[in-house]
Amino acid sequence: MAADYTRGEMNITSQKNTFDGFIAVSLWTSLVLIVTLLYLTLVFAVGTDWMSSLIGVAIVGVVLGLLTSMKTSWYVTVGGLFVFGVICGGLAQLFSAFLAG
Repeated sequence: MAADYTRGEMNITSQKNTFDGFIAVSLWTSLVLIVTLLYLTLVFAVGTDWMSSLIGVAIVGVVLGLLTSMKTSWYVTVGGLFVFGVICGGLAQLFSAFLAG
């Protein structure tokens, strides 16, 4: 049984695809966490204005995507997170203005 083995002749495409998928998911998760934590740190710990923090973090997200050679879906995700941040921040600002009178 072990004598039948010849090095380099096994089909490893499924293992390679699984590993590539794992690396892609790990990279996506890491970058989304970096962008999210950077935004939260800038807004709540540093006290920067939410809109300028959001713009800065979106730029950092695009640069990270360029550095890691991400596909177009990454940039769509960064844009979607930006729009989501603008909507949530705008609603929070309107709600706080309503409460203040």
